[in-house]
Amino acid sequence: MIQPILASVIHARWAPDVVPPPYDSLTAQEREVHLEQHVHSFLHVTRSAEASHGHPTEHVRLAVEGNSALSNLITAGAYTSLTEERLFLQKIEAEGVTQRSIIGSIDLAEVSLMPHEAVHQGRVQALAAHFRQARSMSSPVVVTSRSDDFDLRKLEESDQTKLVTSFAATDGTEISLWEVGRSFKADLGQLYIIDGHHRVAAAREAKFDRLLVAYVPPSELCIGSFDRDIDELEVLPRKTIDELSNWCDIRASSDSESTKPVDRGILRLRFGEDWYWAERKEIIGLDSEFVHNALLPELFGIHDADDPRLSYRPSSAALSNSPATIRLAPAELEDVFEVADKGLVMPPKSTYFFPKARSGVLIISC
Repeated sequence: MIQPILASVIHARWAPDVVPPPYDSLTAQEREVHLEQHVHSFLHVTRSAEASHGHPTEHVRLAVEGNSALSNLITAGAYTSLTEERLFLQKIEAEGVTQRSIIGSIDLAEVSLMPHEAVHQGRVQALAAHFRQARSMSSPVVVTSRSDDFDLRKLEESDQTKLVTSFAATDGTEISLWEVGRSFKADLGQLYIIDGHHRVAAAREAKFDRLLVAYVPPSELCIGSFDRDIDELEVLPRKTIDELSNWCDIRASSDSESTKPVDRGILRLRFGEDWYWAERKEIIGLDSEFVHNALLPELFGIHDADDPRLSYRPSSAALSNSPATIRLAPAELEDVFEVADKGLVMPPKSTYFFPKARSGVLIISC
């Protein structure tokens, strides 16, 4: 199911300047600073797929710039082209977590991937423009399955692997990559998309035959959550809190308490420097569904997940200076499986799996 790939792999001496932090872990300002400080960052390549969701001509312009940045890296010798197709074992160590994955490709015509989130067509078009220009992939779509039969820790320590490279990325994340022997087979049953819904849709739009994927066993997945930052309030915070009491029991939070909810049905809200706990009176459906279907439209006048007043940020990242923040407990992996099996979708940014697979580690032609 997951097939070996013919890849170009980043040189360890180039990696600290090339392999960037995850795109969505940086604010727009932080991304600009990163690009200025790291002239070789792979973000110069992939920003063409992220910076504009607007007019098609802007998509193409940015895609051309990104492809030029990729060509410059290859010409400069940042990558080594391997001569044989291989599966790879990757280990990422970041945020106090170790995650291993099998990297290869799937045939888009033969393998069905189960989604759990909807996509925004503007972003799909931007990514598709990038793919058409580059005719390659570097950011793998992260997938998993219900089966946990693969012990990748044992694979790492076995004689089936050969170390290809090991390095620290621009943010200090430790990444190691091994070739996996041909005797290893990756037949995994039904695959579920964990991260990369837009890349899957864009690859199909660009008429790619295959897709770069990283398979992470369920036991190696860690789930966090995204904060919702609201950049403009229609009413005073006190009135918003009073209206919130229609759905939730609310209390102010002390400074000594953790700011991260861990249980479903319990939300954390910030107005300015003041934090509140909000416990849902009736827990039906996911917390993210409750936020997008009730709280955002009723309390903040936000009816569209792409409303410019609304932004998303991993809850592990630094707080924004927005007027308000909504923080959710992480979803469960079983939620992902159940939603996908029913053919449904979650609201955007309902899940945040980490550590994130990085772009710029290897490249395949598509």
